[in-house]
Amino acid sequence: MMSGDRRSKTRLSSVRARTTLVATIVVGSALAVSSVVLVALLRSRLLSSVNATARNESANVVSLVEGGELPNPIPIPRGDIAAQVVSSTGKVVASTANLSGRPDLFHYPKTKGFSSVPIEREMSVPALQAGEHDHNFILVAAKVPVTVSVVAQLNKTYVGVVSGSQSKPGSSKSGKVVFTTTDPGAYYVSVWASVQAVDQSVRSLILILLLGFPVLLAVVVGSTWVITGRAFLPVERIRVDVDDISGSNLSRRVFEPGTDDEIGRLAHTMNQMLERLENAVEERKRFVADASHELKSPLSSLRTSLEIALRHPESTDWVEVSHGAIDESQRMQYIIEDLLLLAKSDVGQLLLKKEVLDLDDLIVEESRRLRSISPVRIDLNHMSPTRLIGDVERLRSVVRNLLENAVRHAESRVKVTLYQRDVTAVLEVLDDGVGVPLTERDSIFERFTRLDESRSRNLGGSGLGLAIVKSIVVAHGGAVMVHDGDDPEYSGACFVVELPRENENLMGASIGSHVQGLF
Repeated sequence: MMSGDRRSKTRLSSVRARTTLVATIVVGSALAVSSVVLVALLRSRLLSSVNATARNESANVVSLVEGGELPNPIPIPRGDIAAQVVSSTGKVVASTANLSGRPDLFHYPKTKGFSSVPIEREMSVPALQAGEHDHNFILVAAKVPVTVSVVAQLNKTYVGVVSGSQSKPGSSKSGKVVFTTTDPGAYYVSVWASVQAVDQSVRSLILILLLGFPVLLAVVVGSTWVITGRAFLPVERIRVDVDDISGSNLSRRVFEPGTDDEIGRLAHTMNQMLERLENAVEERKRFVADASHELKSPLSSLRTSLEIALRHPESTDWVEVSHGAIDESQRMQYIIEDLLLLAKSDVGQLLLKKEVLDLDDLIVEESRRLRSISPVRIDLNHMSPTRLIGDVERLRSVVRNLLENAVRHAESRVKVTLYQRDVTAVLEVLDDGVGVPLTERDSIFERFTRLDESRSRNLGGSGLGLAIVKSIVVAHGGAVMVHDGDDPEYSGACFVVELPRENENLMGASIGSHVQGLF
């Protein structure tokens, strides 16, 4: 039960569910806002049309009043429009049929003079005959200045309204009745246009939107859920593949959909990462095996010599045994120190104690040491004074390993070149040996790598020297490489180390009397 709840909770909190939810919220919000805007825009446009119709009818009635001939009832064919003409005394002079017998429904505000700007507003007028439940109208009202007699025709009986001195109060003739206003020449025209059709159209649109809104949202939810599900199918397959990969089967790779999109690039990147992890694990395994072998050999030799000495103590030269034991233990100490240095370099903890040093002096000192134990001559005549900032002991280890490697593989002589190039110090160590095969130049700086002709431990060392050189040089911001020498007298390998000098003010030291010919 708990597993099902957890699975359900995970499904609801998945990227697929969150994407669907966000898409639904965004689309729903957009639909809601657009629906409100659409309804408001439609009502505004329809009201503008009704308002224009009311203005046109008002203008027609005003023209009848100004012309002096005003039919009663006012001939407006549309039943959703009503009109009244009222004199300044409040008497309804004429109206449409749907307002017959009704008093003045709009009292025009009393102002001095005449205004040509009509009054336009939306108002409610109950019980108009334009519609059974029609109460909302657009009103257009105008105050009309008239200087001529206005005759209202009513059932073939003419009623004359004469302003000024053209008639006398109460006078009549030929069936014509004349009315006199208290405000001669002032008439008020009011026209009402029903907005019932507008309200019906708006209500119909709102109903359509209310019915279509959930349907559209359901379509968005369903389509988003299906599309995201299909989009995340490769992700789920990649997850399953990654879940099946462990330290014992790093050779496996995740599924690549083969598409040039984010998921395809993710799968490709993960496979590249798995390849790097596999190579790193294999390198660690080889490193452990090689380190174990390197440490096992001197330890076995030390134990064998001690066991033999103990079995035959009467014939054992204990001084010689002690010297042998010291040599083997010292060899193990060197290997362990080299391994620790490389381990620190791997995790970025190779600390450098930087100070100003003369690289040419280090080369001279290490060359003198090798001269006392090797017959190989070392040519130092091609060095220029070079001062830089670095760790003295680490760079001494670089020089020592390069010189020992060159002396080990040389036939009779080694050449050292040191010069400055821009802001870089360049150290070249050449020998007249057999050189480094082109196919092995990339791997020669790896740990426990020995060339075929130097597999003997007495000649080949531990296989860590060049790896240490590379780690120290890289830690100083430099680079190391190997290629064939350009000097025909030194046809073997040429190791090149480039180190940044870091400061021009450090230059200028002189070798002096250190280099005086060949070693």
